[in-house]
Parts: sequence; structure tokens; C-alpha cells
Amino acid sequence: MSQPENNSTQGSFTGRRFSRKPRRSVMFTDNLARRLITLSGLGSIVAVSLVGLFLVYVTLPLFTPTGLEEVTDHMPSADDGQGGTSAPVVHQVIDDYGSLVWSLHEDGSVQVRELAEGQLLDRQIIRSDVEVTNLKVSGHEGRTILGFADGSIQTLKINFVVEFFSDEDLPEAFHQLKTGEKMVFGQGLVQRTPEGQLRHIQVEMERDDPVLLGPHPIRLLDVSETSGGLVVAAMDDQGILHDRKLTYRKNLLTGKVTVKTRGADYEAETLGLDISDFPSQMILNDSGDLIMLARPDGQMVLLERDPSGAFEKTGEVDLVPAEGAHLTALAFIAGRVSLAVGDDQGGLNIWFPVRQSPNDPPVMQQVHSLGDGTGVVTAIGSSGRSRLVMAGYQDGKVRLYHVTSHRFLGEASLGQGPVISAAIAPREDMLLAANATHSLLWHLDAPHPDISFSALMSPVWYEGYPGPTYVWQSSAATDTFEPKLSLVPLIYGTLKATFYSMLFGLPLALLAALYTSEFLHRRTRTRIKPVIETMASLPSVVLGFLAALVIAPFVEKVLVQVLSIMFLGPFFLLLGAHLWQMLPRLLVARLEPYRPVAVLVVISVGAWLSWHLGPVFEDLAFAGDAKLWLDGQIGSGTMGWFLLLLAPVALLMGWANIMYGEGIIRGRGPGWTRVQLGLLDLGRFLAGSAVTVGIALFLGWMLNSSGWDPRGSVLDTYVQRNALVVGFAMGFAVIPIIYSIAE
Repeated sequence: MSQPENNSTQGSFTGRRFSRKPRRSVMFTDNLARRLITLSGLGSIVAVSLVGLFLVYVTLPLFTPTGLEEVTDHMPSADDGQGGTSAPVVHQVIDDYGSLVWSLHEDGSVQVRELAEGQLLDRQIIRSDVEVTNLKVSGHEGRTILGFADGSIQTLKINFVVEFFSDEDLPEAFHQLKTGEKMVFGQGLVQRTPEGQLRHIQVEMERDDPVLLGPHPIRLLDVSETSGGLVVAAMDDQGILHDRKLTYRKNLLTGKVTVKTRGADYEAETLGLDISDFPSQMILNDSGDLIMLARPDGQMVLLERDPSGAFEKTGEVDLVPAEGAHLTALAFIAGRVSLAVGDDQGGLNIWFPVRQSPNDPPVMQQVHSLGDGTGVVTAIGSSGRSRLVMAGYQDGKVRLYHVTSHRFLGEASLGQGPVISAAIAPREDMLLAANATHSLLWHLDAPHPDISFSALMSPVWYEGYPGPTYVWQSSAATDTFEPKLSLVPLIYGTLKATFYSMLFGLPLALLAALYTSEFLHRRTRTRIKPVIETMASLPSVVLGFLAALVIAPFVEKVLVQVLSIMFLGPFFLLLGAHLWQMLPRLLVARLEPYRPVAVLVVISVGAWLSWHLGPVFEDLAFAGDAKLWLDGQIGSGTMGWFLLLLAPVALLMGWANIMYGEGIIRGRGPGWTRVQLGLLDLGRFLAGSAVTVGIALFLGWMLNSSGWDPRGSVLDTYVQRNALVVGFAMGFAVIPIIYSIAE
């Protein structure tokens, strides 16, 4: 009998015949789903690629070169407004809007000019009855101080005053001003803003009463503004150092401001100074507690205030160690902590005090070298908001640098003659330089001067740090903050957080997937699997928020208990497994359905015991305080090495047990009962655990005895939001994905 031909139908035991050919609707749906899935995959690839391209697009401007463009012709810098010449300029300050500039001159006069055209708007002479012998400006918006030949000093407060007017408040001539146009009004300027207002800018100067320090002319002086008042240091031509603190009191009825002074005078010999080699420059730090006297050969004497308030010599520093070099320029940069030093060989170096440890006194050290060794540095200007430094040279060149990033930003030329004054606008969008006859203004386009590959990826020596390091700190509360933009901590922190999250989440996810797919009942699996996959919808930001505000403070209070559970928890779990093997076979068969419950009981009991053993472990291992131990204040580093070595040694002992210990069990099998074999296996486990602890302790003691303390190198001080907390929180975020793929 011949077999029937194959066709598209097949019978069943009921006698009904079913078609094997799928319906058109099914084929259409299948093809549509295939194309949609393909399109979605390609769309995902395109979307991720576009995100990458966008990141490149927004980061490329960080590395764009700096633009310097001359925006004015040669402006006069030393005319007196009456066809004559005035003394050379010493210091210049630009307003926030780039409209006005006031300049301080060697004769003590103050001039106000319109910045674009150089038109002189105002000129004032502070004192015409006595010769000005020295003058200084404290910071970028601080007080100006002048020293005179009669031994007196006088302080000034020079500010830009900004007012906004409507058209009705000013004469009709100002009504026709268009956006950006300016017109002189009194001793200031009026400019139309984009909002339609008329902005009036002028310079306001407050003069304080002169203060007599002594009978001799003032040769050197500096001033620093502190919370308690002005601190002034001055030296006359006889070598007498005058230390004064000035405080100001205003009469509420008359409005008159009086100056109160207190301080002391010091003979040069009492301070250990050689007056025959008179200093050429004096610098006073931000707190007024450190006076630095520099000689032309670069030797700088440090005078520091002791606890009683008196100054004493604490050391000397050679600011220009190059052979044959001489000091030509000296100025503080933003914050009055770091010192910019220029010499006659073109060197431009940055110095600041460094403490090798918190208990050591600060020592002045050369940290950054910016100059290229060409020309003589004659003037130094710095920004009041960042680490931009502008250097002027004898050949008329000006160069711009960023201290932290070691980045050379550009060069321009003022013309013939040495640069005697250099200024950077408050918004860092303009540069102004002057020589003995004229000034030049440049427009500066440097949106990201603090970015360079070395600043992002190499260790940088930041102000106040004992050495180069990797730090990320992009903002702070003060304007003079030095941004720390190293990407290495971010990359390392990301990798470390990924490692800890995988260390926590990977075993749990894999074991859960293995148990779900191989041992769990199908009906239970259909309920549990969606619940675990639903965990993927938990936002990682929320998990991080909970970890930072809830988990981290809790872990900080019970740090040792948490560590005890981590280290002793696996031990108690394995101990429970060995005890389970000792039960009689019939009893094990009856209790088999309750094995998961037994595991939970063992884990709970082990966690409870570990928690209560935590304080005992802290007393024995960490001298009673784990945080102080991590800081290196108490205890030894042996237990640190023990914790680090325990896991590798345990893995080594586990391998040895598998290779050699299993043979002992198999050799005893035929003649021994289940309980006896369980006792033997338990003894092997306990002995292996004891040997593991002993080897880890011995190796830790050896490493610590050799002088290698892991604290401060391998182990750092405790931080509340640490990698352990991050790994615990982010581990929950990766568990659902790993579980779904593995299952």
C-alpha cells in the first residue's frame, strides 16, 4: 500500500485536519515585526552614534586656540591733559564693561580715560606738597597706598560706580544714542545697553587721612586687606620696618572717616637684615602675617609674625636660582598666595608656600615654570578671577599664560620700549599694556584657558597642596578658587564603582538566573521573573540618592559591623552547609523541602553573630576606632594587609582543598558513615579556615614590619560616600539586566 503524498494538512487523533501553511496575516505580522526590530536596532545605533558626535561637538571648543585682536590704536598713557606729560603709569584697572580705565602714576596722580579712544576724562593729584616715594595697589579691587618723602602714608579707595538711567533722567543729547554707543557725561561715560537703558560709569575715589610712620622717606610698602582692617608694612630709607594695622571709623553725624593705627617698628639689625644690600621689592601676604623682602639678585627674606604679634626672620629663598639671573618683576596672582616671579633671562615662575605635612611649617617652593627664556620680564599682571597671568617684556612683547594648565595662550606686541604695566579686564575679555608713552588694548577670546591635556590627564600641583596630584573640584565659594579639572579621578572612580557594583551584583544575578531556570517551579518562575525584571525600571539616580542620603550615613555609624558581615557571612554560610552534611540521610530526605528555609536561617544567624562580633573585631583589629585607624593615628597596618590578603589566601586554600583534600574524603568513603564523613569534612573546613587566617596574618605582619603601611597608599581615609556604598546601590541597578540575559 503506497504512502499518501505530503500536503499542507495534517490529521489529528480527532480526525480534524490542520493546515501547516501560515496565514497571510501571520506572515505579514512576522515580516512587519522583523523590519521594525531591524529598524529599531539601526535607530539605536544611529542614536548612540549621534550622542557620541554631540559629545565631540561640545568638547572640541575646550581645546580651541586663544584669539588676541588689537582693538585700539596707540593711546597716550602719560599725558596730563594740558599738552604736557605726566609720570609713567604704574598700575591700571579696567571696569567690568570695558569702557573706562583708571591708572596710577609714579607721581601719585590718578587718571581716568575712555578706553576705546584714550580720551582723558579726569586727573587728580593726591598730594602736591610732598614727593611720592612709593605706591602699591592691594589686589584687583583693593585699596591703593602711597608712601611719601616725609615718612607718611595715605590710603585711597578707588572704585567704578555704575548707575542706570532712563532717557528722561539725562539731557536730550543722550536720547539719540543707539545700542552700544557711548558719550562722555561729566567725568564718566554713558552707554546705551541692549535693554534700552542708559548705563553711566564713573570712577569714585575716597581719600583717607595721611598717617605718619616716621621722619624718614618711605622706600618700600605694601598693604593687605583682612577682615580686621588694613595691614600695612613699610620700610623707610634707614631700614626701619613699620608694621601697622589701620581701622576706619565713620562719624554718623558728620560722615567724616578717621583712621586708627596700631603696630610696632623694627630695626633692620633686630630682624637680621643687611641694610647695605637694600631690598628692591616688598610683598605682604593675604593675612598680613608674612612679609617678603626681595633683593635684585633674587634673594628673598621671609619675616613672619609670631604668636605674640611681632615679626621675626624665618628664612631666605632664592627666587631666581639660574646662574647670573636677576629679579626684575614680582607680583601676587589671584588670592595673594601664589607669587609670580620674573627675571632678566625671560623666566616666569610661580612660587607658593608648601606644607609637606599638616604639622610642618610652610616653605616657599617654585611650582610652575611658564617663561620660555627670551627677553627681560618687566611687568606682571594677573586676573582677579582665575589663574591668568600676563607678562610684559623689555622688547615690548606681552605674553599670556594660564598657571594651572601650563598653557601658553598668545603673544602680542606693544611696540618699542619696555612694558611697564599690564592689566587683564575683570571679565578676561581684554588685555591692556602700557609703556612710558602709550597704551594698547587687545580683545581676548579665551573661553577655556584652564583646559589642556596635561591638566586633564597628568598630575597637577595645585596651590596649597604638598605635591602634584589628581583632583576633581570644579567649583568653590571664593572667586579666587583654582579649578581642579583632572579627569583621572572621574575615570578611576567610574571604573572602581563599576567593579564594586559588578562584584556585588554579578554573583547574585547569575546565581538567581541559574536557580530560576533550573530549579524553580515553572508556575513560581512566571511570577518571580517579571518582578525581578521590573527592578530595571528603578532610576539609577534614585538609587544613588538613597545611597547618599540613607545608606551612606547608616554605614558610617556601623562600619565595622558591615565589614564583619561581609567577611564572616560567607564563613557562616559554608559552616551551615557542612553541618547540613552531618545530618542522617533519612532526616535530610525529610527536610529537603525546607532547605531554602534552612539557608535563610543560617544567613540570618550568621549576620546576627557577625553584627555582634563587630565591636570585638574593632577593638582587636583597629585599636577601638576604625576611622582613626584608617587615618593612621592609632594601631598598626597589619590588619589592613590581613583584610586585603584574606580573599586571595582563601582562594589559594580552596584550590589546595580541591586538589588534595578531596582525596582524603574519597579514601575514607567506603568504611565511614555519613556523620563521620561530615565530621571529617567539617574538620577539614575549620582547619583550612584557621590556616587561611594564620597565613594572611603572617603575611600582613611581614609587610607591615618591612615598613610598608597600607594606610595612606593602598587604603585611604574614610569617606562617607565611598565605593562600597556605591557598589551596593548600583549593584541593584545592574542585577535585572544580568539576570534577564543569563536566565
